[in-house]
Amino acid sequence: MKLRVGKFDIDSYFDTVYAETFNAVSRYVVSHAARFQDAEDIVQNVYTRLYKRLKDKGCDDIDNAEAFVINIAKFECRSFFSGFVKRRDKVINMSEYDEEQSSALEAELSRDQKLLEDVMSDKILAKQIFDDIMNSDETVGKIFYLHFVCDMKLDEVAKKLDLKLSTVKTKLYRTLEKQKKKFGI
Repeated sequence: MKLRVGKFDIDSYFDTVYAETFNAVSRYVVSHAARFQDAEDIVQNVYTRLYKRLKDKGCDDIDNAEAFVINIAKFECRSFFSGFVKRRDKVINMSEYDEEQSSALEAELSRDQKLLEDVMSDKILAKQIFDDIMNSDETVGKIFYLHFVCDMKLDEVAKKLDLKLSTVKTKLYRTLEKQKKKFGI
């Protein structure tokens, strides 16, 4: 896609590239990040860097937007995690810590961390369950989306969907039980 460089054209190009590449970039970043919060930050950095690049140099030299954005994602992942490794590998002089700080650090270091493979399998299972719910019943899908994604309380969900609170609870809990059985949780 070739567009002339101008504020409006850059915005249009960016919007198009964002829409066409967001899923691929998100998958790439999530597969390389240990924590979902890190992945969100990295994806945001990718598109911020893309917009700045388009603003500074335009888009005439970009032949394949998806490959270009994935390369930015690779760079952002390397940058993010190299900074993490540098912070993690700092030498800690324990003599400078008081007893409370030492205890807190020891507790943090001894805490079990999930392996990336476990995190990814959990995310895949969650996506399968969410997709199953969203495809089964539109009302139930809306309830789950508003409650779990938008973090609304059940009474707020009921009011938003113009349903009784008891109906929302029943649909939510029955669907949860159904999903537990279906996916063996």
